[in-house]
Amino acid sequence: MTLATRQAILSLLSRFHFSPCTRSVALCVGLALGALVQPAAWCADTLRNALVRSQIPVAGRKSDDLNRKITNYATLDEPQVFVIGYYLEDGSGVLGETLYVDLYRKGEGVWLTRRFERNTAGGAEGHPAFGGSVVRISRCAESFLLETHVNPSAAYTLVLDKDLAYRDSIYGWPLAAFRKGVVVYQNSEIHFAPTHYVEVSAYDVGTRKKWLIYPRQPYQPVRQAQIEKVRAAYAKRGTEWFKTHNHHGNPEWFDTFLQGEVAANEAMHSLVFRIGFDNTDTWDYAEKLKFVNFGGLARRLADFDVSKAPPNDIFSVLGQGLLAVKSMNLQDAFLEEFTADPETQAMLRQALASSEAPQPGWQKHFVDLDARWARPAIWRKIQATLATPPATTEVICVFRNVDQERDFEYREMLLDEFQKQFGDRLLSEYLEPEELNKIFSP
Repeated sequence: MTLATRQAILSLLSRFHFSPCTRSVALCVGLALGALVQPAAWCADTLRNALVRSQIPVAGRKSDDLNRKITNYATLDEPQVFVIGYYLEDGSGVLGETLYVDLYRKGEGVWLTRRFERNTAGGAEGHPAFGGSVVRISRCAESFLLETHVNPSAAYTLVLDKDLAYRDSIYGWPLAAFRKGVVVYQNSEIHFAPTHYVEVSAYDVGTRKKWLIYPRQPYQPVRQAQIEKVRAAYAKRGTEWFKTHNHHGNPEWFDTFLQGEVAANEAMHSLVFRIGFDNTDTWDYAEKLKFVNFGGLARRLADFDVSKAPPNDIFSVLGQGLLAVKSMNLQDAFLEEFTADPETQAMLRQALASSEAPQPGWQKHFVDLDARWARPAIWRKIQATLATPPATTEVICVFRNVDQERDFEYREMLLDEFQKQFGDRLLSEYLEPEELNKIFSP
């Protein structure tokens, strides 16, 4: 499949509505087969009903407009203005090429309506002007930002001025906005890529300039250390592995993900967020096997007093993990982890040999197989063997003066070290002037 065909399918898929649990599956199927199955339309409603629910007056709107069915819409309701972005529902289950945006100025009682075509000139870096469902509408200074869905890893944000005139499209989704007219957004990613790494940029709605604020070279020590760890792991795989797995092999593009809220401070043009560095890509096969199938058990045992026999739910987690290992024919690889402990290895081998999930409970099943399963000592040995290194390195990033393309500052530190030095508090509290001065002091 050519890149152009792949992009066309992704664009078309973005115009369907899928529930979160089926969206990724639908994208995979569409890209694999190059074919689309038409789902039911989502949230079909009349424009009248959508406005009435938001307590917006409908006087002055034509009946034909109000009675039109709309779908995949979002609203912004502020003291002075109300904005709704939507598509017309035509019963096909596919979003059209036209996006409608209505603005109501409450003080004047005046409506303004615009329509935008997907192929509007000047889209983000040559992309369409917008994607599919309108996910969210927000403000930055006098501009309106309409975030539209593309896939779980991407969005287009339509930038409109105060009169709904088209300004630009951002290939990403807003994280924070400052009244001065700067939007901080997370860059969209290629969904079907070997790794997914967070990039955060700033965008000036007045000048339409964009600049990357994270990650920024030269890399700070925390990120550089992770790069070197990934580089060492990649070196062990050899070049053929990367060719076979269609992997870029660039240690700088390791998996990262935002964690929780993004806090901003208007006065200081500052920003803070937590980010996770994924460590599992540096693990060997045995560690990944333990984490995927028995990570839940290891965490449960870590919270349990293994000086006594565990309850049924812990037996159940072990049993389900053994069934998963068996279903993938990974029994030998799993048992090899217990080579230094022949007693536990033999007991696990016997448990793996039992076929279906037992009734009435896992605890009875295991103890009936071997009475030693009731001994705390066995579970302590399992706990030690199944332990894996931390799956994620927790990092915090603080920015100051993000509205200055060349003069902004940022600090990236391990979360636990940061909290030891500056306290464990709400993210927004780190953005007070005195705290920022401490964080950025030499």
